[in-house]
Amino acid sequence: MNCRLVWEPEGVLAIHARRLTSEAFIDCVRAIQSDPRFDEARYVIHDFSAVGEHDISNETLTELAIMHFGAWASSPNCRVVFVSADSQLAAAVGRVLGAVDLASYECEVKPTLAEARDWLDQQPQLMRLSDAMGFIGR
Repeated sequence: MNCRLVWEPEGVLAIHARRLTSEAFIDCVRAIQSDPRFDEARYVIHDFSAVGEHDISNETLTELAIMHFGAWASSPNCRVVFVSADSQLAAAVGRVLGAVDLASYECEVKPTLAEARDWLDQQPQLMRLSDAMGFIGR
């Protein structure tokens, strides 16, 4: 895995390396979502500030959206923030992860880690019930 995970009391910070491949990024997301601490996470921050080049495409973000959708069913009280000054990546995140048919976790892109944390601090705590067992709405 080409990232360092720092588990914090309320979430996780994923610090990505200089050269980020789609495969390494998806592996990182798998590691986060399969960790038992993810069930209680309020946020995931993907810090791309050190990334010099990446091959994150719309297809990669679509795969991420699908992974988010599955994870959201059992852990719906999380937000995802990307730290990047890359305007093309920010636009792609908004376009793909914000698409109505793929939307699950609230996702944002902020240019600095401090702004990402400030944004998270301003958000109300989510209190959604998990529908992992399929009981809600029946």
